[in-house]
Amino acid sequence: MLLALGLLAGGTSVLYIGAEAAVRGAAGLARTAGIPMFVLGALLFGTDLEGLGTAVVAAGRGQTSIAAGEIFGSILFVFSAAFGVAVLLSRRPVPSPGTAMVLAPSLPLLAASVAIFDGVVARWEGILLLVLFGLYVWFVVREGRAAVRRRTEEIEREAGEAPGSRGVQAAFTVGGLALLYVGATVLVAGAERLVLETDLLTGFVGAAILGALVSVDEVLLEVLPIRRGTPDLATGNLFGTLAAFTTGVLGVAAVVRPLQVDGAGSLALLGVALLYAVVGTTFLARERVGKVVGLTVLVVYAAWVLVASAV
Repeated sequence: MLLALGLLAGGTSVLYIGAEAAVRGAAGLARTAGIPMFVLGALLFGTDLEGLGTAVVAAGRGQTSIAAGEIFGSILFVFSAAFGVAVLLSRRPVPSPGTAMVLAPSLPLLAASVAIFDGVVARWEGILLLVLFGLYVWFVVREGRAAVRRRTEEIEREAGEAPGSRGVQAAFTVGGLALLYVGATVLVAGAERLVLETDLLTGFVGAAILGALVSVDEVLLEVLPIRRGTPDLATGNLFGTLAAFTTGVLGVAAVVRPLQVDGAGSLALLGVALLYAVVGTTFLARERVGKVVGLTVLVVYAAWVLVASAV
């Protein structure tokens, strides 16, 4: 057990270091090459390299139930622990990002639900999910420019902190991706060992443990914007994560290798749907969410952990 925990801790640390270096290097290269930051902002809206890299590595290693669980678990963590804490710490109710932005992820969520209905996400389904992700990005660029602009500003800041020369930027990008791969590999190895040493389902380990570990930084991405008076960045990240992970990340992982989704993984997506219903309905009905919703999503997450661990 200690070895499994050590692999999980070490893999997570290397994963975050690699992702940070890769994003900074790639942002610097893009700016040097004259690629508009708005393009990168739209493509990375709702997506993080830690979650994507871990899902791809898990699928590549044949641990497809872990991959699926991690994808759905990441969304669960963002909607509950990250957003719930942010709302509870907010000085005032969090305003709605607008009806269109709230409803837009409903189609990706429905598509993911249909894809896992038979317990398998095939490659052709993964391709269709990627097409749907492209359509979502197009919609966000057209309707949600404010949220994408916020993400673009983050990338521009990271590009400004990147090393000056193109060669060093390329080294940061390649080295960061290499560290990302190593960190994800160690992290998944820790999850595999944990499955062997416990009675937990692989999907639960992926959702509850990997999903939380790769999304810890999302707590700050939700809390800080709300505390600083820019809640549109937090809500954009919230709904963007739901859409991006149920289509883009799930699609890429399924293309790498068809995904087997066990009972815990399916239950994780059910939990995502419930949290989305609670948060989305409140935004649509009241145009804001307050501390009651923040507490509710945390309770739902705790209940999901208890139920899913017993499956």
